Amino acid sequence: MILTIEVSAELERKLEAEARNNGVGKNEFAKIILEEKLNEKPNNRSTDYGRIIATGLPVRDFSREHAWLAKNRDEFDGQVVALDGDTLLAHGESGKEVAAKVKELGIKSAYIVLVEGSNRPPFISGGVW
Repeated sequence: MILTIEVSAELERKLEAEARNNGVGKNEFAKIILEEKLNEKPNNRSTDYGRIIATGLPVRDFSREHAWLAKNRDEFDGQVVALDGDTLLAHGESGKEVAAKVKELGIKSAYIVLVEGSNRPPFISGGVW
C-alpha cells in the first residue's frame, strides 16, 4: 500500500532529523513509527507492565538507613520511623503520623519504614500453601 500524508514543513524537518538519528530515510522512519503505534498494546492494567518516566536520575544509597535499622530495630519494634541517613527524623504508630512530622520539619524526602524487631518472624506475602 502506498500512503501519502501531508504534513507541515516543521513536522517534516523533525521527521527527517529523527530519521537521520536512527540511520534510516524519512519514509522508512515514518513506517516504523506507524507500525510501533499500531502495534501498541491497549492501555489496561492486565497488559501494562509500566513505563520509563525518567532516566539519568541519581541513585540514592540507603546503606546508612539500613545500618541504623539493624542497630535499632528492637528499640523501635512496631513503630514507623523516618530516617535521613543514620539520623532519626521522627517515629510514631502510623506512617501518616510520621510523614506529617517530617513535613512539619520542612524535609521533602525521608526514608520511612515500619520497623520489625528481631523477635518477629519474617513477613511473607500472599498465596495459599
